[in-house]
This record gives sequence, structure tokens and C-alpha cells, in this order.
Amino acid sequence: MIKRLEIRQASAVWHIDGAEIFMFHRKKISLDLTVANIEAYRGCLKSNSYEKDNTPLCDAFVFFGGISFVAIGYKAYREDFLRMFRYFTKQFVKEWHEGDKSLHSKEVGIGYVFETMLHHEKIPVKYQFLYILDEIDNSHQFVGIVNEEFRAFWMEKIQKAMDEKVSLKMIVSRIGMVRTIRYCMSIWEETAEYLKQMAGSYTARREIITEHKFQQDLFGEKINYPVYGKAFEDLFKSTVKSEAVIQRQQFVVENQLHLDVRDDIWMLYKKHGPSLYYKKLDFSLINSPSLRLEVKYYFKYRFTGVHQIQDGILYQIAEAIRLMTERNPAIRYFADIDDVDVRALYIALENQRESDGNNNSPIRTMRTISLCKQACAYLMSTARNEQIKSPHPRQNPFEKFVFTNSKDYLKNTPVIPETVMDQLEAHINELQESYQLLFKIFSNTGMRAKEVLFLEEDCLEKARYDGYVTLKYKPYKVLKARRKSGVGDYHRILIPSFLADDIRKQIAETEALRREYGLPYLFIRKRKNFKANMLNMWYFSLLVNKLIEKHQICDEDGTLWNFTSRQYRKTLAVTLIENGATIEELAYWLGHLNRETAARFYAEVRKMKLAEMNTEFFRDRFDLLLSQEQLTEYSEEERRLLYIDFCLEQRKVEFGYCLKKAADGGCENRSSLFNCVNCKHLCTGRKYLPYWHELLEQQEEIVWQLLKIYAENGITDYEEFREYRQERFLLECYRNMIVSIEESEAEL
Repeated sequence: MIKRLEIRQASAVWHIDGAEIFMFHRKKISLDLTVANIEAYRGCLKSNSYEKDNTPLCDAFVFFGGISFVAIGYKAYREDFLRMFRYFTKQFVKEWHEGDKSLHSKEVGIGYVFETMLHHEKIPVKYQFLYILDEIDNSHQFVGIVNEEFRAFWMEKIQKAMDEKVSLKMIVSRIGMVRTIRYCMSIWEETAEYLKQMAGSYTARREIITEHKFQQDLFGEKINYPVYGKAFEDLFKSTVKSEAVIQRQQFVVENQLHLDVRDDIWMLYKKHGPSLYYKKLDFSLINSPSLRLEVKYYFKYRFTGVHQIQDGILYQIAEAIRLMTERNPAIRYFADIDDVDVRALYIALENQRESDGNNNSPIRTMRTISLCKQACAYLMSTARNEQIKSPHPRQNPFEKFVFTNSKDYLKNTPVIPETVMDQLEAHINELQESYQLLFKIFSNTGMRAKEVLFLEEDCLEKARYDGYVTLKYKPYKVLKARRKSGVGDYHRILIPSFLADDIRKQIAETEALRREYGLPYLFIRKRKNFKANMLNMWYFSLLVNKLIEKHQICDEDGTLWNFTSRQYRKTLAVTLIENGATIEELAYWLGHLNRETAARFYAEVRKMKLAEMNTEFFRDRFDLLLSQEQLTEYSEEERRLLYIDFCLEQRKVEFGYCLKKAADGGCENRSSLFNCVNCKHLCTGRKYLPYWHELLEQQEEIVWQLLKIYAENGITDYEEFREYRQERFLLECYRNMIVSIEESEAEL
């Protein structure tokens, strides 16, 4: 029954099929018209005709208004209205999926459903649906229907993506990350299996997995873990970590299985602490398919049984092949290359070098031809793979190019000047403590970068000397040779106790990480939301160079210093040699396996320093003025010993240093009146000038007093007196010394 019961001010109370409903009272609209519209609305709900034509719904909405439309439908015909609402919710979800809109809120708004319900080409409905459920006693029921249908639809899509093992990016882009992960977590076991399989796909294609990469590939954006809960965070991180462990165990071992000549891309891996380093070899750089195949077989032979992957020769061989085949397209195999082709290659490489402005370094040309010679030698040897069907080269045309003294073209590592080192030590505390420790270890030991980076937790041992501790490390560069010679893997040197204390602190700080990853290394670290890795030596050098730039740390020439970690090693070698270290001592300290390696190092440093030991060198180093006449009496070896004596101040005398050779006997002026002042062996300088002026003033006073006494006693022939001649001579010596120093300074 439909009946209006009463009118209360602007409202009319209606009895509609057992429900009491308040609606706006409109005088101009008759009761019959209102009843007719209610009946039409009821008929539409009862018959489900809205599924084919929503005109009656739109007419009822326009006639009654939004709030009354919902009140009549929900209070009088609740089940029918909810069924209708669910139907249009499904329609909305379907249309949303087929459209291009995206959800960004945590809940799906009911307004989307009403917009779908009342969409009509001839009956436009414009309405703000925010308050349309204000008179409904259980408005959450409508929100629940929307979320329920929305979830059911997209759960099906998520489940399908998981079954097909594809990314969830598209789904995330449409319904948002929050809702996607919430739906995934409602099917915990399926999600765990999906994550495991997707992580395993990285291993299957030999690609290193990381949390960031996994997040981007699965969801298209970074995961904000606190929003999604600890359970999902633990599941996601543990999946990545478990797969990373599998990769560390599997990738390096399987390098040999992936040296496939049928593939143009090879991915090779090696362990680096808790991380994996990889190298990508792209053979498509070689434009000739036949030559490319020969080079692949050569690389397969080169990497057989080898776990080191730093080999970067492919690009140089590919460039050589390109240059030769561009000039001579008839080259299809290494067997087609002759002397003329190699000579043309040499000229092309030299022209490249000159155009690049690198005229002083032909090492690249030498290395390129040498590498081609090795590849050609393999194709001629018995080690050649039997499956290679190309013709055997009859000769190796690259062998005719022999480069002598190639090491002379290498750019030597510079020694860090004392002025630079002093300034670095003054500002190094601006870096993080771990990088400060690297600086201290390098500067005190001269170790190589990898030797420092992979110091182990038991690297410190007790020493026999007070104030020192023994540092144990693996010299990786010569490790293979040490094992071949029967020498132990570890080398030991002494370090000061203060440095050992800093290392112990680093050992304590990294204990938890070492235990977590089962690794012994001290310089392992893990930043928040990142996987563990080793400190980056390249980044360490970058930080030091930034420090140099910040404080404008320059060498003696005023040039901003460019720092590399290798400079420590050369600097320490120079310091050892300057202090009289033997070749054997140098070899031990620097961890050289044989005396010959140290001898070359010794000769290089010694030659470099002695070539600079001229008068300018001693003036800059000790602020002393040596004449060329004084220095020419010393051979190069004697100059080195003289330099060491100066460093140790063993030749220090009053106002300077003595240059007299020990072989010439003792000093002849020790008992004389004026000692060193007139000695040709005296070496003095600018810093002693104030003392020479003081001596001159004192001597002028002595001579003036003598002249006064002579005048008082009427003595006029005093110039022949011995005492006057001695004092006058000493006065002239002081004056000449001052003039000599000042004139030398003026020449600078």
C-alpha cells in the first residue's frame, strides 16, 4: 500500500509498502502522480528491468531526488534495491577495467556506482553523491558491496597473473598498490609461491635480483613497507634474500655452462663479498658472423676454468676487426688476414690515437695487436676447438709487430707530495669513519685496494715489538703464484697500535653483518632497504677528491691534486727507499713475491728521485742553498745517501748542514775561530738568514770596539794586527754569506 499519512512543515510522511518514509512536500505535484512514480520505481526494482533499460530509475531519481530515491528503494524494497545496487556495482567494475581510469584512494567510492546506474543519454543526471546515503541506517553495507565486487573482480585478475607468472604492474596502475597488496595477502600461500617463482625467473635468465629491481618489475613502483605491514615486508624481503643466496652459489659455478657460441650475449659472474659482480660480453659488436664465431671459440677457450671476469679485451678485438674489414671486405676469417691488413690496422689505430689527442700513450695500439695475435695463435694451435669449421691460418701476421720497452709508455703512478698528504690528514676526519679507516690503512701499509677491502676478522695478530701489531692479509694479485711456489696465502706486516685499535672497532661494528651473511670481511655494509655489499673503492677515491676540491689541496706547482688509492703504494715505496730500505726489505713490505719485482720498483723510484736531486730539489725540500759546484762533487748514489743524511739530520751543524764527505776525513775547522762560516762544505739557506744578520751585528760591534780602543791609544797601523785581521775577515764572511743568500732568493 502506498499512502501519504501527513504533512509536517516542508516534509510529507508516506507509508510505502510497510515503510514510513519522509519526503519533501511539493504542492504543485499531485498525490496520484507521486504514487504513479513510486509504483513505476517499484516495478523496475521488482522485475529487474533496469538490466536492459535504466530509464525508470533515471525518471525516479529525477522526480524524487537523490536522498528520497535511496530512502524509498532501501527502506521499502531493501532486497530488491541492494540486488540492483550490486548489479550496477558489477557493471561499474567491468567498465572501470575496460576504461583508463585509476584508483588512488583506499576505498572505492559509491558515487562511481550511482554514476553508472544513472547514466542515460537522454536523461542527464548531475548530482553530488557524497551525502546520498545520509538517511540510511547502514550506509557501510553499500560500501561493503562495492568493495566486495571490486575485490572479487580484481582478485580474479591477480590470480590469473599469478598463474601466468606475469607482472602485476597493470593491476597496480588501475587499482593502486595498497589494494593490490591487500588482495595478494588475502591469498597468502598463492602469493608466497608467486613471489618465489617470479624471483626464480631472475635466476633462470641469469639476472641479479635486488629488492628495488624486484619491486619495480612486479609492481612498477617502490614499496612503502610500513603501509602494508610487517608480514608482507618479511615475505618479500625473505624471498629476495633466499634467491640471492641461490644466485651467489649458482651463477659463478655455472659460468662455464653459458659459454655458448650460439649466443651473442654472455653473462659472466664472480663473487664480491656478499654481492655478485657481472660482466656482459656482447659479441654482436663484431660485424662479421664468421669472424664473430671464431672470436667466441677463442673466448670460450680463454675463460675455461677461469673465474676472473675482468677481461675487457672483446671491445678492442671487435674494433680491430671492424677497422680491418672496413678496409678489406674480403676478410671473412682470421686466415684471410695478411701482413698488409695488419699494417693498415696499425696505421688506423695510430691515426685514432692522434685524433684523440693521446700522442704519448701507444699502449692501446700495442695491446690491440697483441690481443689479435693471441686469438690468431689459438686458431693455429692444437687447443683449437674441433667444431670450428673455418680454415686454419697458415701464419700469424700479427707476430711481425714487436713492441720493445712497452712499459716505458705506461703512465707512472705519482707520489703524493708531503704538502698534499699533510692537508689530507688535516681534513680526512670529515669523511665517514669507515672511509677514514681506509685512508689510515692505505697510508700506513701501502697495501693494494683489494687487499684492504677484503681484510678478514682475524687479521690482527700479536707482534714481538711493543707499540706494534701484526696485520695479516691476502695479497690477491700474487695469490696464485704464492700457492704455486708453496708460500702461504697470507702476508704479514707490522702496523702501529693506534691503527690496530681502529681496525678492532671496525671488526666489532660489522660482527652482526658478518654473522648474517657468513662472511669474514671487515668492510661489509648494509644500508636501509638495500642489500649488503662491500665498500666501494671507486667511491672512496671520489670522496677524497671531493675533499681535495673543497679545500683546494694542491701540489707544489699549485695544481689541484688528483687522488687514486694506488698512489699510497708508490708513496710508501719512496719513503722506504729514502730511508735506506734494501730491495729485500721493500719486497717484503710491499708483498712482492720475488726480488726482481721489487728491484724494478726500486729502480723506478730511485731513478725518479735521483733525477730530481739537483740544487732546486734540495732548496725546495730543505730550504737550503747548494751551489752547482758543491753538488757536482757527488755521484747519483752519493746524492741519495746525502739526502738520507739530511732527512735524519746527521749532517746538521750550526746554521746549516755540512757537505763534507766522510771519506775525506774529519773537519779541519772545528778548532778554528770561525768554524763553518768560511767553509766551502757549509750548506745554509733562507731560514738561517736572521741568525746571520745577528752574527753580523755582533761582529760589527766587535770590530767597532777594536777600532775605538786603537783610536784611544793613538794606534794607526792596526790593519796589520792579527786580531784585527781575523775579526775583520769574519765580518766580511758574515756579510758575504748574507749577500749570497739574499741574491739567491732574489733569483727565484
